Amino acid sequence: MAGCSNSAKEKELKLKERELLLKEKELSLKEKQADRPKITTNDAVRLAEKKFQKYLPKILASHDAVLDLQQSYTGDFTGDGIEDVAIYFSLAPSGGGNALVGQGLTLYQNSGYDVKVIAGYEPEKLFEFDKITGGRIHVQELEYTETDGRCCPSIKTPHIITISGSRAY
Repeated sequence: MAGCSNSAKEKELKLKERELLLKEKELSLKEKQADRPKITTNDAVRLAEKKFQKYLPKILASHDAVLDLQQSYTGDFTGDGIEDVAIYFSLAPSGGGNALVGQGLTLYQNSGYDVKVIAGYEPEKLFEFDKITGGRIHVQELEYTETDGRCCPSIKTPHIITISGSRAY
């Protein structure tokens, strides 16, 4: 019996040692992060745009397109009190013309020290970016009436984007 209780005590001690090591590592990481300077919102936009430029060739290849428009927007859509970055893009055919062959948003979370992509939004419907407010991304879904020109859909329906995993809808 004494052997069993010693073994149980040894296991318990090893578990406590592991817990302490994990806590030390966690504190060390927090200290390192605290030593790093926080980035400004403008820095976050620049970092997001740099990451977007690396991602852009994949988007263009999948649509056989060229970048028509790129616009960055900021606002806290992750609810952590830090301004995040949404990059809107629209695509035109690579062979020329003025058709819209794709559009979307790439969403970047700002940790205060760096940005990381958290979701993409490429709906089947046309849309235009509206605003980021109250922790939400607002867009206007666009539809044509029978008499609308191809340039100008006149039906605009408000839509709030929901982020789930790496997808936004």
